[in-house]
Amino acid sequence: MNGNPFLKIEQTKAWGPGSFEMALPLVQALNIKPGMRVLEVGGGSGQIATTIAKHWDVTVITLEPWAKTNEIQEYAAEQGVENQVLQLKLEAQSLPFADQTFDAILSIGSFEMIGDERPKALTELIRVAKKGAHIGIAEPMCKPGEMPSDLAKIDTEHNLGFQKCFSTLDWNVDLFSSHGLKIVDSYYFQEAYSWWLEYRDKNNISEAEKELISNDQDRWISLGMVVGKK
Repeated sequence: MNGNPFLKIEQTKAWGPGSFEMALPLVQALNIKPGMRVLEVGGGSGQIATTIAKHWDVTVITLEPWAKTNEIQEYAAEQGVENQVLQLKLEAQSLPFADQTFDAILSIGSFEMIGDERPKALTELIRVAKKGAHIGIAEPMCKPGEMPSDLAKIDTEHNLGFQKCFSTLDWNVDLFSSHGLKIVDSYYFQEAYSWWLEYRDKNNISEAEKELISNDQDRWISLGMVVGKK
C-alpha cells in the first residue's frame, strides 16, 4: 500500500473533525489483516468502511442508525467492493450478532454520540468481538477540566452538545479498562486543533459551532484514540 489511502479519497464527506486523518493510525493499532471480519460503529458516508475493505482486503459490517439512503452501499459498489461492505441500520447498544463474531471493531467520530449509553454499547461490542480482537475509537474528546465559560455559553445556548458528549482521554481509558479490555494504545492527537479548524472551514456546520471552534484556541476541544484488546 502506497501512502495513506484515506487521504486520497476523492470528494470526502466528513461527519466530524479529523475523520480521515485518524483512520490510518486507528486501523494500524487495530492490527487489521486481510480476510478479517470488521465491525464499524457509525458508518457516516461509508468512505472509511469502503477504504478499509478495499485496501486491507477485509469484510466490513458498518452500522449507521441515522441512514436514510443506501449511500454507503452505493459508494462501496462504485469502489468495486460491494460484496465486502454491508450497511446496517442498527445501534451498537443492541446487536443481533452472535458472540465472538468480529476480528476487529472500530468507531471514528461516533462512539461519543452514544452518550450515557456508551457503557452498554461497549459491553455489546466486547461480546461480539473474538478473543484477542482489538476494539478502538478515534473521536472528538476534551482536555481535562471544565469547558471554559465562554465556550460553555455557546454550547448551552445553541444546544451543540459538546459538554454532554465529549469525555477526556482518561475517561475513555477507564471505561475500556473497567470492561476488562487491555489498553494497547491511547493518546490525544497533537494535530487535533488544526483538524478542528480544517473541519470548520471545509464543512457546512452552524455558525455557533464555527464560533465555538474558533474561540477554543486549543484550550478544551481535542481528538483522541483509545484501543483495547479483549
